[in-house]
Amino acid sequence: MRVPPRSAVALAACALLIVAFAPAQYFGRQQDDVLYLIGARALTLGRYCLLTSPGCPPLTMINPAWPALLAPLAWFTEHPGPFQAASALVLALVPLALWAWLRRRAGETEALLAAGLFASSPLVLSQAGAVMSEAPFTLALIAMVAAAEAGRALPAGLAAAALLLTRTAGVSALPALAVFLRPLRPRAFLPPVLAFGAWSLWSYSRIGAVDKFSMFSLSYGEDPAGKFARLAWSNARFYAASLGGGFTPPASADGALAVVLGAALAAVALFGAVRALRRRPTEPAALALAGGVLMLGAWGWQYERYLIPLLPLLLWAAAEGLGRRAKPAFAALLVAQLLLQTAPRLGRPGPWAEPELKKTYAWLAARPRPGLLSSALPVRDGWLSGLPSLPLPVVEGDEEFAAALKAARVTYVLRVDGLDFGLLADESAAPRRELERVRRRLDDTALFRKLHEEPSERAAVYEPR
Repeated sequence: MRVPPRSAVALAACALLIVAFAPAQYFGRQQDDVLYLIGARALTLGRYCLLTSPGCPPLTMINPAWPALLAPLAWFTEHPGPFQAASALVLALVPLALWAWLRRRAGETEALLAAGLFASSPLVLSQAGAVMSEAPFTLALIAMVAAAEAGRALPAGLAAAALLLTRTAGVSALPALAVFLRPLRPRAFLPPVLAFGAWSLWSYSRIGAVDKFSMFSLSYGEDPAGKFARLAWSNARFYAASLGGGFTPPASADGALAVVLGAALAAVALFGAVRALRRRPTEPAALALAGGVLMLGAWGWQYERYLIPLLPLLLWAAAEGLGRRAKPAFAALLVAQLLLQTAPRLGRPGPWAEPELKKTYAWLAARPRPGLLSSALPVRDGWLSGLPSLPLPVVEGDEEFAAALKAARVTYVLRVDGLDFGLLADESAAPRRELERVRRRLDDTALFRKLHEEPSERAAVYEPR
């Protein structure tokens, strides 16, 4: 593939911009980043389990593709730095992949502008260097859509398998394979079915469930029909603001202006996707985008990073909708994003440069060993405090809760007020209700004794009596 000189310079600038923001977050902030590192290390030991928890429970909550890619690093080190650097480089490849795919669909300049919009997006830059799966997932998604568009069944199927083994959310992109239904080409469907089937069987054999599917019940509970409409509306506003906030000043990034801009861009993308589907009812990019949007609307957790894999498809659909106006519109959006969001952040410490519970972790790290920690985010909290960890037990009675902790030989229980589980839109979600119940139980002085408190961090450490 020949790369024109101006394109090479622009793409190099995109990659360097992403690398310049890494690491945008301290390691461990999202908990999953710790899980991916632990998974990589576990694979080098010939098993796939949570090494930091007693009994090494199976890592069914983390699909194995990203840990497998990180495993070569884990042969040499467990220090987060090399994993963060590798993650930044993988993310820096996405603008190149986006340009290579989009230049055949929308033109060279439009593809370069789209690559620039992706690389300078605050959504992307906030994840630069984070050991998370969004970057490899996005690369696999672009590869699957490009192969499906070209009618290459086996490469599309292999990319779909990689997608599913990276994140279960890849199920939402599988409609892109509809192009291989007539005539039926099994090579497109066998790899994802076999790969995800094997992973699901392994997961089910360990815990009796497929982890991500079982999470639906946590947010929908006993009233799925009534909750869906409220959740979909809340998600629509949240992701519209996340999308439009990249083109506003930081102070307005979550306000009405961001929602309006995000909704307008989404409307243009919808128009472009419908236009593409009219030309070709099995248009892979449009079907993958539709699946992704439906998943975001129905999923109970709200995180801005969920938008990252959809950004390439949204930019493609917007280019389709804008037609000849795509070039000036993308250029204007890129200038706004660079001036209002990217430039003010460049070279400055981000809001997540160090742990919010830094003092609490330091106190825990100084405790006599051995010790066992239990908390709502046990993998993150255990890693950053240097302690083995367990999740909080889920039981009905208060005394049973304390007894379960003592039976597991838990020495420290960490309570953090104001935790964001990505469920802020739903006060009735099971995890939020359970967290409130835990807080109430820890206040029972007959069952627990407070050992330490950090009011500035809204955190306290308890021990079972």
